[in-house]
Amino acid sequence: MPLFSEVYGAYFRTVERILQSESITKREIDAIIREEAFRDSFLFLPQKLSPDSHESWGFLKSETDGNLSRITKNPPPQFVTTLQKRWLKSKLEDPKMRLFLSDNAHEQLEHALADVAPLCPADAFHCFDVYADGDCYESEDYRTAFRMLLHAVQGDEILRIRFVSGKGTEQEGNFLPLKLEYSRKNDKFRVFCCRIGRNGISGYGTINLGRIKGISQTGRHLRSEGLLEKWQKSRRCKEPVTVEVSAERNGIERFLMEFASFEKHTEWDAERNVCMVRLWYDTQDETELLIQLLGFGPVVEILGPPDFRRQAAERVAAQYALLDGFHEESKNL
Repeated sequence: MPLFSEVYGAYFRTVERILQSESITKREIDAIIREEAFRDSFLFLPQKLSPDSHESWGFLKSETDGNLSRITKNPPPQFVTTLQKRWLKSKLEDPKMRLFLSDNAHEQLEHALADVAPLCPADAFHCFDVYADGDCYESEDYRTAFRMLLHAVQGDEILRIRFVSGKGTEQEGNFLPLKLEYSRKNDKFRVFCCRIGRNGISGYGTINLGRIKGISQTGRHLRSEGLLEKWQKSRRCKEPVTVEVSAERNGIERFLMEFASFEKHTEWDAERNVCMVRLWYDTQDETELLIQLLGFGPVVEILGPPDFRRQAAERVAAQYALLDGFHEESKNL
């Protein structure tokens, strides 16, 4: 029986990280398992790694000081499979990848994978239900702004940003970026940030990266711990959206994957073979959430709140009217 079912799967990464150390304690091993493996891995993985267990894989041996050490002289070698190279080549064809890589790093990867065929060519995918006016990821100014924002989020750095608001007015000020977020529906990035005035934080807001006209460093820093959570809590909906998801066409699996990032509570109704889900959301994203839910069609029924259900019904009625009108025009042709 093979030790690992897939190269660089969760257990492979867990054991590899443990074997990076020449000497390690059982407490450190438990911490790595908790971080890298699955919740139920404690039921068997420690026994597989313990040299005193008859189920041991034989990777570690006991030392006189009570610690454990690897049986090999060197840590496990790292390698990349052909499948991983093809997957990486496919990812490089996505223009958004250049946001996270420097031009030099992207060029080096392109050169290293020059003879590798992509796993899936870019034209093999067609994204429907997505706005056509997405951000221009090929723009050098856009990539520069993104990297500066990402660095600022990671380093609690205050930036000077000039941008055009949703109302068309140009604004400029000092901002502390808190979080970068991508909207698949809009194909745009936005940054959550707080505005910095003379006396500290003067407010919170969202800036679309495509609207940024200028960005520069200020050399100032401000600890952001807790600020994002505080702001998100103030924008959290008062009442969650309650939906019923049927198992038809893998509806439940697709739904939970689509809304994996949302705060939610789920209950399984075995008798009716449906899943009841309550979703909490940012009030600013209510329209986008409504469109996402309607995209599931008859697999999802919106139960409440009443106002949210009414909006869904109005959209469905409007869509039906458009289709009915189209059919009537077709008959008259």
